[in-house]
Amino acid sequence: MPKVISSILSDWTNELSAILMDSNSLCIAKFSTSKKLLFANNSMAKLFTAKPAQSLINPTFDELLLLDNTVPLIFEGFLTLGDYSSINPSIWVQVYRKENELLIVGGVNAAQLLDQNKTMHQLNSEISNLQRELIREKITLQNTLKQLSQTNATLQELNISKDRFISILAHDLKSPFNGILGFLSLLTEDIHKFSIDEVEKIIHLINTSANSTYNLLEEILTWARAQAGKTPFNLENHNLSTICETIFNNLNIIATTKNITIDYTTLNGTIIYADKDMIHAVLRNLVSNAIKFTNHGGTINIYAKQHYSNIEITVSDTGVGIPANTTPKLFDISHKISTKGTANEKGTGLGLLLCKEFVEKHNGKIWVESELGKGSDFKFTIPTVN
Repeated sequence: MPKVISSILSDWTNELSAILMDSNSLCIAKFSTSKKLLFANNSMAKLFTAKPAQSLINPTFDELLLLDNTVPLIFEGFLTLGDYSSINPSIWVQVYRKENELLIVGGVNAAQLLDQNKTMHQLNSEISNLQRELIREKITLQNTLKQLSQTNATLQELNISKDRFISILAHDLKSPFNGILGFLSLLTEDIHKFSIDEVEKIIHLINTSANSTYNLLEEILTWARAQAGKTPFNLENHNLSTICETIFNNLNIIATTKNITIDYTTLNGTIIYADKDMIHAVLRNLVSNAIKFTNHGGTINIYAKQHYSNIEITVSDTGVGIPANTTPKLFDISHKISTKGTANEKGTGLGLLLCKEFVEKHNGKIWVESELGKGSDFKFTIPTVN
C-alpha cells in the first residue's frame, strides 16, 4: 500500500512538503533519542517551549524512550505539550521509533474535536446564561437604586414638611402662651388697679387661651400617636347613625348658637366595618369644621352611599366654601391651614390631618368638593360591612 500511495503522489512531492511544513492542523516533529530536535513543522513548533524535548509533559520524552520499540509504532494516544505553569493543549499522536530517532505525527482527533466543540457549546451557553443573569441583576440593581433614590427624596421631603409643620405649631403654641403670660403679668403687678369686672374679663381671656392651647396639645398628641402607630385599631361592625347621634349630642349646642340644622336621618340602618373611635374622630372634626364655616341659619347633612367594596360618607354644608387653590393643601402636612370661622371661631388646623390619617388607616380615601359661596362636601370611604 505505501508503494501504491508513493506512486500516486510522486508528482506532488513539492506540494506535500509545503503542506506538511505550513499545516496548522498536522503536527510533525523528529527527535534524536538524545532529546535533540531534528525537525518540527510550523504547527508543532508553536506547541513547544524553549526546550522542545521538555515540552512533552504526558507522556514525557523519557517515558517514550522506555516503551517497547520492537515495532516502529511505540505510542498512540493523547500527548500533552507545554509546561507545568499554564494550561496546556493535548493532541492525538502516533510516535514511531527507528534506531536512535523518534517521529511524532499528530493532530486534532475527530472525536476530540467533537468533544471540544460540545464543551465549547456548553461553555458558550453557560456564558450566555450568566450574561442574561448579570443583565437581570443589573436591571434589578438599577431599579433598587431608583427606588432608594425616590425613597430618599420622599424622606427628605417629609423631613422638610415636618420641620415646617413643627415650626408652625411652635408659633401657634407660643402665641396663646404669650397672651396668658401677658394677662397674668398684668394681674400680678396691678391687680388692685382693676375692677372686679375687668379682672373677670382678663381671667375669661386667660381661660379661653388656656383651653385653646390645651386643645392644640391634645390634637398634636393624637396626631403623634397615629404617626407612631400607637393608636389602637379595632375593626368591628358599627351603626353609623349611632356614631353620628353621639356627635350630634356633643356639637348641637354650638350649632344651635348659629341656628344651624344638622341632619343625619338618612343613615338609619347603615352599618360600617371600622374602628369606632377613629371614625368618630373623623366625623366630629368634619362636622365641627362644617359648623365653623357655615353661616347663621345654614344646614349640615351627613349621608352615605353604598358602593361595591366600600361606603362613601359625606358631610355636606351650605357654608362659605373653599377657594380652589386651597383645597389641595387641606390634607397636606407641609401646609397648615387655619382660618377663622363665620363667627370668628379659631381652630388648630390639625383636624383634617387627623382625618386623613385615620381614613387611610382603613385603606380609604378622603377628599373635598367645594364651591365658594355655596358650601363644601367632605367625602371619605371606608370598607363595607365584614
